[in-house]
Amino acid sequence: MLKATHKGRATTLSKTLLTAGLLGAAISGLSAGSANAADTFERCTFGSFTEPGLFPCTNTTTWTLGDKIFTLTDIGTLDGTAPPSGMLSFIWDDLGDPGVSPTDMYNVLASFLPSIPPPASGHYQYTLGIVPGYGYAFKDVELDVTHAGIGQEVTKTVTTGGTTLVLKSINGVPDGPGQLSGTFITVKDEWSSTVDGRISSISNVYTQVPAPLPLLGVGAVFGSIRKLRKFSSQLKTFSMG
Repeated sequence: MLKATHKGRATTLSKTLLTAGLLGAAISGLSAGSANAADTFERCTFGSFTEPGLFPCTNTTTWTLGDKIFTLTDIGTLDGTAPPSGMLSFIWDDLGDPGVSPTDMYNVLASFLPSIPPPASGHYQYTLGIVPGYGYAFKDVELDVTHAGIGQEVTKTVTTGGTTLVLKSINGVPDGPGQLSGTFITVKDEWSSTVDGRISSISNVYTQVPAPLPLLGVGAVFGSIRKLRKFSSQLKTFSMG
């Protein structure tokens, strides 16, 4: 099973994993339906890039990993040059026990093969939701870009409920973590490349925390605690008598 390398929030997954590890010989033998990989990452291809066993990305591509549901709603456009090619990956780093760690990390990674040269601009869009019943909520998100040269700009816009969060990476400098909340988000990543800048990958890393209890749930918990204390007091009095 492929495991992510926890190596700081700025990269989260090592650059080697982001570029070569997922896209090179390390995964050439893993099919999309492999039982060993299906609970860790899902992938699809776009543009002219192909990989044996993988399907092309579509505007309805949907994956479920752990307690997350990912849906690609727009594979995007590119102005100024030919459409990009590469692989989109949805990666789950469970840090040990699936569904147990409160800091589970999920990465939406767009890897461009070859790197996007200037002048170019484009976008892709997706939604990410937490499966009901797991008891988690989004905590934060970080934007990271693998690049070469100068002149790249990537803007990430996350909408959850009535709140909008914007992160921006210029010339590959990471941005975030930006705070999130709730259990469903809409995400749009937009990029542009000028001068001699090239963009190799765009990484969105999410973490989660246990969701707060509903008000009714909190009341029920405190009510149970009061009943338990009362029962304990009565039991103590009975035993002393």
